[in-house]
Amino acid sequence: MPLRIRPVVTLAVLAAIAGCGTPAARPEVARWEAALGRPATTDWKREQRLEESFVTPDFSARLYRQRTGPRTEQLVLLMIPHGLRGKAPGVVVPFYDPDRMCGYDLSSKTPLGPERNSAKFGLHLVRQGYVVAAVESYPYNVLTEQEAAKAPSGFGVWRLAADKLARTDPDWTGMGKLTHDARRAMDLLAEAPEADPSRLAYMGHSLGGKTSFYAGALDLRARAVVASDFGIGWDSTNWQDAWYFGGRLKGMRAAGLEHGDLLACMVPRGFFLIAGQYDGEQSRPQLDRAREAYVAAGADAEALRMFDHKSGHQPSFESLRAAYRWLALRLGRPEPDLAFLSELERQQASAPKR
Repeated sequence: MPLRIRPVVTLAVLAAIAGCGTPAARPEVARWEAALGRPATTDWKREQRLEESFVTPDFSARLYRQRTGPRTEQLVLLMIPHGLRGKAPGVVVPFYDPDRMCGYDLSSKTPLGPERNSAKFGLHLVRQGYVVAAVESYPYNVLTEQEAAKAPSGFGVWRLAADKLARTDPDWTGMGKLTHDARRAMDLLAEAPEADPSRLAYMGHSLGGKTSFYAGALDLRARAVVASDFGIGWDSTNWQDAWYFGGRLKGMRAAGLEHGDLLACMVPRGFFLIAGQYDGEQSRPQLDRAREAYVAAGADAEALRMFDHKSGHQPSFESLRAAYRWLALRLGRPEPDLAFLSELERQQASAPKR
């Protein structure tokens, strides 16, 4: 079904965003920031160093190692479209590592296999002309290489990182760390000479969807968020795990915190939920809870969207086409040329099943 969406960047929208900039004006923001917790210290200098620059057939790149605290750093891969003239909208794409979002093994600079083509959001976006910051996320940027090497198999590295964070920053949740790090990547993207700081967004899948949701709701620089199958309901996924909220979640729920209220903090900015397995019909109560705030603020009808592809955890190409058309309009871009997605879809369908 074709999308009928009107551009929404009006003076009224910009005025509404400007009026939401403080916890005093948005008391719900203060509640969520308190739930996320805070680091033990903010006494550190934000800085980054350029690790390398390189060119692939799909984009030019600068790989940064950026400080995110007194003891932690993150890799941020800045992906720049070939032939870019002037400034382009930018998107932060958080995930376990930049490789799986950019579609390349960064050590060898060779393309990854096609099995997960539909989840290579960074590659998709840079091919459409966006500047992309593909981000390494906690827990992988908390442990040293030596510590990670000693972690048990399975979720060992996650538990080890959560334990370390609890020791070094006892008032900080894993979700707080994820959100903080994504926003530091947005700092880098917003300052990049190729990116338009007035047209920024977050987009992520699974853990990256959780991160994009929280960072985008609390970061007024983001005009839009696309989040894929992250489980917006508390009971949909593992929000209680130590690397997200751990034991703090019980108290949050008892206090009445619901993700529909966090989503309402985005009003009148755009949110697109790609549903499939952990999101779906069970997610509608949270969207409906937020929709009341969107309607009350006079936001346009397309500002809050869900596309349920009902085909599992990985996004479908149909859902991506809808999301990318929606995102282009939210960020003031023309109708995107998405022909390349058909080839990625064909490759993925032909790949051996694992």
